Amino acid sequence: MEAELTVAFLAFKESYVSQVTCRPFESVEAVASSSTPLFTSLSTTWRFQPASPQSPHSSTRPLHRQLPQPTPTTQLDTTSGPTLLTLDLSYAFANPVHAAVSGAFFGQVSKLMVKAFEERCLAIYGPGY
Repeated sequence: MEAELTVAFLAFKESYVSQVTCRPFESVEAVASSSTPLFTSLSTTWRFQPASPQSPHSSTRPLHRQLPQPTPTTQLDTTSGPTLLTLDLSYAFANPVHAAVSGAFFGQVSKLMVKAFEERCLAIYGPGY
């Protein structure tokens, strides 16, 4: 699917279109259109996989509701353990000012992205059992 996204940070606010590919229970990838004036390239991939029960996490309870049983086309893991989330982000701004601001705040921006994702998961799936 195509999605229009808006990036707002400090005094900057820009919109662009990305091609979004979802692989249920595996990953979500968004690649900015080559026609966007904001980026010369942008690729974001969120990957989901079962985490070790010994991995550090904030709860011993699952953070998701029981999901439907898998169909022949899905690889659903219905175990109740934690999920490892991996975020891969690759980008290059077209505007040198955007690049300089991004470089100075990259750590904060990436933390905000992960926090927004976690909050959305809690809003949709709840805090667990």
